[in-house]
Amino acid sequence: MKTKSGALVLTSEYFKIILDEVHVKFKKKHKLTKLPKTFQLYGYGAFDENKPSLKHDFEAIGSEFINGKYLYDKSRDLEKGKATIKLNEYYKSIILLYIGYEDFEFFLDKYKLSEEEVKKQLLLINDDSANSTYYYLNYFFGEEDIILKGQTIISNNWTKIQHVFMYPQEDGSLKEHYSHGTIVSQGDTIYIRTKTLSSGRYINGSSEIYYIGHQEPSNINYLVGTYSNFDVYSNTVAGRSILEKCESRQAMEEKSKDFNIPSYIALEIRNKRIINNSKVPKHYLELSDKSPFASIYAKIPGTYVLTFNLEDNFTEVIKFKVLASNYKIITLTENVYIEKDRIELLNKGTVINFRFNFSGIIAMERVNIYFKTFYLKNEKLIQDGVFSGIDNENRLVNGTVTINYTGS
Repeated sequence: MKTKSGALVLTSEYFKIILDEVHVKFKKKHKLTKLPKTFQLYGYGAFDENKPSLKHDFEAIGSEFINGKYLYDKSRDLEKGKATIKLNEYYKSIILLYIGYEDFEFFLDKYKLSEEEVKKQLLLINDDSANSTYYYLNYFFGEEDIILKGQTIISNNWTKIQHVFMYPQEDGSLKEHYSHGTIVSQGDTIYIRTKTLSSGRYINGSSEIYYIGHQEPSNINYLVGTYSNFDVYSNTVAGRSILEKCESRQAMEEKSKDFNIPSYIALEIRNKRIINNSKVPKHYLELSDKSPFASIYAKIPGTYVLTFNLEDNFTEVIKFKVLASNYKIITLTENVYIEKDRIELLNKGTVINFRFNFSGIIAMERVNIYFKTFYLKNEKLIQDGVFSGIDNENRLVNGTVTINYTGS
């Protein structure tokens, strides 16, 4: 018999034996004649951290935070008469090591209950859907404007998840940050909700959404999605995240400690992050450091005719409108479509930057345009700006652009 990695589902009879062995080992280890009260024994609530507890014993064996109430909750399941009780992968490993077994196989060999009970236990062990565990590297653009990666473990038939985020330190070490959560599948999407450790207790953490199509998630090598969370400075953040599948736990652990980020990940992740600073504005001018220039931004709507002055006295003209109601950009040039656009105020509101990606019958493919904002004070004007970009023959181009602006 070969047990699989992941959670261990036990019959109530076998869980009772394991729990009894844990209690016996605890009394022997600490030279006690009887077990302490429940909260002290398991290590949760108002327990005394200076006295023996299973929480401290388990943490001394492993490297992760132990939720003392976890094993207590399982003992309550036994008292309530549940037919099967499940231990997650980490607790399974720690508990077996605590009572002196490298694998559940050795435990099962020692305790031969009735033939029917053994058969029920073996069926639970060999249930692939319950015991399969999947290992991933997780990537996201994090604090200090660097790409971070860590470990992600998915188990219990794609219903449980653990993240270990790895933060490089100046001395070359890694600081680990843990979160645990649940996965819910809905159609072609999976939703993840996690809790993270803060001041010795778990609080609500991130929300994540990944698209999986109409495939079994266990067959997907890359999960691409979005997250929202709190960063280490207590700012609310959101961004893009990628989970990359590993062939084993060992491979995941080794790769997660390598500071190098693959180019195919950096290309998709870098700068894909939104940060909301932890402050509550009292006035709209305090929304961000750009808010004082809102009155200038309000003058942007209107009709624009841009004439690009290219080489060999060639010009290209594009006409568009910025709507006053919602700042949406509408192309007014026939057979030209603006695929992507961006409007940004620079240099304390003195310069406008338009960024466009075009498709259709036009010489320009992509362009950055800069011009001064003080011209917007007039209702109708012609002014000059500069541009740089790529034309439809993939050549780098730059030059001057004439802007004919009519206010909305």
